[in-house]
Amino acid sequence: MAIFEKRLEQKVVLDDTEPITCTIETAQNIDGHTEYVLRAQRGPYPENSWRILRRYNDFASLNKCLQISGIDLSFPGKKFIGNMRPDFIAERLIALQEFLNQVLMNPILASSLPTKKFIDPDSYSTPFHDLALQYASMCLRTDGVFTLGQSLGPIGWRLRKHYFKVVHKPQGNKHSPGHSNTKHHLIKSSSQSHGKQHTTQVCVTTSTEKDYNTKESGKDDLILTWTEFGPDKYIDEKEIHNVLKNFGSVQHPYIAPIEYIASNDNGALVIRKFYKQGSLKDVLCAASPCNPFLSKYGSPKGRAPLPLKELALYARQILEAIRFLHSKGMACGHVHCGNVLIVDGVARLMDVENFIFGVPSFYRPFFVQHSKINTCEAIDVYGFGHLLYEMCMGYPLQDSYARQILDCPDSLKALLESILSKDACKSALPTLDQLAAHPFFGEYAASFNDQYAMAIAAQKPHLKFSTNAKEQLKLAIQKTENRVRDEQKSVKNQKRLVRVQEMMTSEEEKKKIKHKAKQEQRQAKLRAQNSLQLNNGPPQMVTVSASSGSAGAVMVKSDSANSIVSPHDAALMSPPPHATDSGGSASSPLPPPSAPPIPPPSSLPLFEQATASGLGSSSNGRHLVKSISGDDHSSSNRSALLESICNFNKSGLKKINISD
Repeated sequence: MAIFEKRLEQKVVLDDTEPITCTIETAQNIDGHTEYVLRAQRGPYPENSWRILRRYNDFASLNKCLQISGIDLSFPGKKFIGNMRPDFIAERLIALQEFLNQVLMNPILASSLPTKKFIDPDSYSTPFHDLALQYASMCLRTDGVFTLGQSLGPIGWRLRKHYFKVVHKPQGNKHSPGHSNTKHHLIKSSSQSHGKQHTTQVCVTTSTEKDYNTKESGKDDLILTWTEFGPDKYIDEKEIHNVLKNFGSVQHPYIAPIEYIASNDNGALVIRKFYKQGSLKDVLCAASPCNPFLSKYGSPKGRAPLPLKELALYARQILEAIRFLHSKGMACGHVHCGNVLIVDGVARLMDVENFIFGVPSFYRPFFVQHSKINTCEAIDVYGFGHLLYEMCMGYPLQDSYARQILDCPDSLKALLESILSKDACKSALPTLDQLAAHPFFGEYAASFNDQYAMAIAAQKPHLKFSTNAKEQLKLAIQKTENRVRDEQKSVKNQKRLVRVQEMMTSEEEKKKIKHKAKQEQRQAKLRAQNSLQLNNGPPQMVTVSASSGSAGAVMVKSDSANSIVSPHDAALMSPPPHATDSGGSASSPLPPPSAPPIPPPSSLPLFEQATASGLGSSSNGRHLVKSISGDDHSSSNRSALLESICNFNKSGLKKINISD
């Protein structure tokens, strides 16, 4: 690399519409106060994540900035005593996480500058408004036609778009004789944060300027918008000036005209007429256009849908403007109620130059979730569906598709379902020509064709691009669609990964549940066996010896009272220690111990009293020996029972014939 060669560094432009998630991971005690560790992530990939530290006062400041919206947020109150206890910090962490979730799930609050600064201070601490004031002043300095006026504040939703009032400069050659030719110097206001009023002052005011202001007071005001170039700007720096120059001369009955347009390396400015009634969204919300965006649309009180005839007429006019742009090889991509003006009963589409600037669409977080909405025409159709829904219902659709559409005629319902239903978003959306031929417009806007013919006769549509400009626009459309498809693939892959993780988690949970159930069954069996051993004692060995000289048989009783182990099975069991001697020869069985004395009959159970009456020696001289374990009471009872069984006299029984 040569010494004097400049390194070309491409500026990274963030997509402000890309959703940001934020999770409070933990809390830590630093210098006697609690700090919460937040993990934020932009987009679907975990690589685009970062961590920040926030105190409770930071959350409180964010909540205070968002109160202007009128949205009720569940923010936890401050506590002065006991706020360092671990249990309280854990509860406070959960409450702050719920507060963050409410903010980020609301599109209006999530797109506001206070929220962006809170979550991503490194990217959004730039003085956007001061830079816009500087760039706009530099662009107007060379033309000598307009003078930059005061700032209108954050009246729009874009963080990188700013609004100013402008007036025409008085021409010196038009001064009447005798008037002063004193020059006017524009003094810029000091640097202020976005959202505050930026005022301009004039050092010297002459009678000429007073006359000019008086004359201009009856005319339409002008508004200047400065917009930074976005991530979808694909037109070369050399060609963008020519493209904007050609587009500045656009003429169409349903497109708001442009008074002046200019650009530099960072962005572009556009000057249009300012209408006091504001945009279509201001009309639907009954809001003043100069109020801050959060206060206008956060929680408006006067929402009201449009009548069906007006709705059909305005929608058909907007649709015709979109069709005109696509016929000239240009897309719109920014169709929503905030970009529509209603002037004398006519809807006019504005800010269509945003496609050239490459700024992201308002509904981008919605249509990137549907892989079939991957062309510029489909994007415009999708935006038109949201605009139609808001005009019909009076409030915007807060989801990527409509789950249920009610309270509208069947023809309008069919039109909305063809664009916003879940099946339509998954399959394919209708084309612009198919929308124009829909029966709804024939039913409620039957006279549109005649009105359009009259409007064309009064103002002939005009938009002509050079050959190079057409090639640049075509290339920009292709790159824009490719970026949308890539982002849709990323979102789809991320959703698939989340589903796989959920399935794996569910399978692991199932395995854990099965393993836990098996362990519980084993423990239950062990408990049952232990209870049987405690109730019935250890295994019992019964030795039966016959006086006739037959070999003694050993019978082993199991834990169950009703089961007896056979001698063959007993042989398989390990013999007791005294069964064999050291030489391995079998020893004679030990003599049974003497039976314990029989307790008096009064102390025996009823069954034992009955058997005690027939005591006597057994005829076959059979002796039963049983090992007894337990407490004294149970041992005496068992001994008495054994003695009764051993001395039972079978000859004392009488045979009784029982006839059935």
